[in-house]
Amino acid sequence: MPKFLSVLTAGAVAAAAALAGVGPAAADISACAAAPLQRVETGAVFSEPVGGDPTAIVRTLCGLVRQTPAGASIQIAHFVMSGTAGSEFAAELIKAHQRGVKVRVLVDGDQRGAAVATQLAAALGTDVAGDSWLHVCTGPMSGGTAACIGGKGQHNKFYLFSRAGKASGVVVQSSANLTDLNSTTYWNNAVVLPGNKRLYAAYDAYFHDLAAERKNLDYYREVQTRGVKAHFFPKASGDPIVDYLSKASCRGGRTTIRVGMSEWDASRVAIAERLRDLASGGCTIQVVYGIADDDVEAVLAEQPRIEVRTLGSGNALPGRIHSKYLLVEGAFDGDRDAHWVFTGSHNYNTTSLRRNDETLIKLNDRGVYRQYVANFDRMRAATGV
Repeated sequence: MPKFLSVLTAGAVAAAAALAGVGPAAADISACAAAPLQRVETGAVFSEPVGGDPTAIVRTLCGLVRQTPAGASIQIAHFVMSGTAGSEFAAELIKAHQRGVKVRVLVDGDQRGAAVATQLAAALGTDVAGDSWLHVCTGPMSGGTAACIGGKGQHNKFYLFSRAGKASGVVVQSSANLTDLNSTTYWNNAVVLPGNKRLYAAYDAYFHDLAAERKNLDYYREVQTRGVKAHFFPKASGDPIVDYLSKASCRGGRTTIRVGMSEWDASRVAIAERLRDLASGGCTIQVVYGIADDDVEAVLAEQPRIEVRTLGSGNALPGRIHSKYLLVEGAFDGDRDAHWVFTGSHNYNTTSLRRNDETLIKLNDRGVYRQYVANFDRMRAATGV
């Protein structure tokens, strides 16, 4: 058992909650209390702190938990759950466990999640051989985080419901941590994908490898299903984003590429270089980012056809982008009318690529694509440029 679960006192719990960073009006967050019981179907959900619902993702998740019947399972791989938002969601999971749902939760060893991890461990237990449990990745610790497979952090944010309402095999892939900042001032996205048996099985296999802590810095897996491709990290070499962008064509000037990215460091400057070259070839490129290294900013600035905006104020409105997505519309990989969404927990940094437990999905669904474009345009507008 991780040390913080065995020695956490009431005072330490309070301190851990404070460390989590409580955002504006955190005490008023009650998304789970108002969670609707909606039909479970394919679609995207966006937490939007300006002009939208900043608690939309946690509200949707609580609704799915409430629709999970006894005997079904909920499996979650998550980075940090903390503060009011994390505690309320944990309470919903505990209620599900008490009515006979098998609830299994994996979290990073980050101390900011210690209070909620303790809350879950007390109710679910920590024996991964049981029907329900809480497991904290043992690491080793690196910079305050601890991965289950990789060498840095367990940065995933995905949820698996064997059944929710009338839907089976529900996969929810999110960019959001369950913290108060993520429910007040952070822009995030999640996509709900029910009924894809192979996709659910791929996530389930990855989840069990995480739980077994199968350490491997070259764990990388790709699983293709109908309309969706899942990528599981860490990956020792290569960059799938660069590879995918090489499949875009700018002939005729009808291809548009939009990037909404929380963090982007110099180790992934090749992505910026590829975007620069695509813009030079006639593609329309739009970027909204939160944090980017100087080298990345410099490359993007080389091509005036690239529109670059920043949304990086974490503690105040209009907020900070915490989403991590890429949208490609037009000529891509032999399809002259493609509408691709790439999203997940995967930032454009070396940690997400080489060291973290992460997931990225590639999705071809026009309805979902339109939802992402609308969200991207609202973020652009929020920058005030």
